[in-house]
Amino acid sequence: MSIHAMDEIIYVVTEIIGEKTGLVSQRHIEDHILADPSLFPILSRRSQKSRRNMISRIMNDRYELWNNCSRFKKRNFVWNLHSKKESS
Repeated sequence: MSIHAMDEIIYVVTEIIGEKTGLVSQRHIEDHILADPSLFPILSRRSQKSRRNMISRIMNDRYELWNNCSRFKKRNFVWNLHSKKESS
């Protein structure tokens, strides 16, 4: 996984969305990336599937899922920004 892509995702979550908001979805992160492709050159050039996979992997490593339930599809996952994982 690209360290630069990880930096871009962390930047979106911490600086643009802000961890104080509490909850964030994959789509919300992706919308910010696509809204300003010049600010996110690595992720904006990737395919939708690749971009979403990277977002999910990085967010799953850093934050707990808010809607951790088997009835939700992966694309509907929402992360709780107030529940950072210890290893991060």
